[in-house]
Parts: sequence; C-alpha cells; structure tokens
Amino acid sequence: MDATIPNWWRTDRPDHGESGGPIRVDELSMSHNCYCVLGQLLGNYYRAEISIEQAVEFGFDSSVGSLARDVSEVDEAMADEFDALRELWIREIEQRRAALTT
Repeated sequence: MDATIPNWWRTDRPDHGESGGPIRVDELSMSHNCYCVLGQLLGNYYRAEISIEQAVEFGFDSSVGSLARDVSEVDEAMADEFDALRELWIREIEQRRAALTT
C-alpha cells in the first residue's frame, strides 16, 4: 500500500481524493466498500487505483464487498475474520500515527 498510496495512513495527507479522506478508525468496516481502508481513502473500494490482485495481497476480500453491506450480512466465520483484520489495520495505522508525533 505504501508504494501505491504514499502516506495513506496520515490524517494530514494533502492529496486526499474528493470523496475520500483520512482513515477514520472508529468507522473502519472491512465488509463495507465505503468504510474499508480503500473505501475511506478513495471514497469506494471499487474506485481503487490498485488491481484486485494487489487488494487481495493487502488483505481485502474482493468476493464479499459486492455482496455485503455490513458484517451482519456475512456469515459468522467471515465476520470474525473481518474483525481480526480490522484490528490489525487499526494497530498499524495507530502505530504509524503515533510514530509521526514523537
């Protein structure tokens, strides 16, 4: 992600897209195409400037985004995976933001 969208984790990026913006970890939802990491950065997962293959390498599941609006619409096992992935993204984002301020 760093090579494709430099400083993607920063809240003060000058190049946030028109409908995208900084990642709001409190709204992060891995099963929603507008609230996952790419959705928040670009306004929608499907507008991503990376290939589906790259998205899958970053941990995104391209098969669920078009089918599910939120975690309640996916099975329990998938919801657990989304929760774990969400926590990992939050940890990474918060660590990077904390390092920037120190």
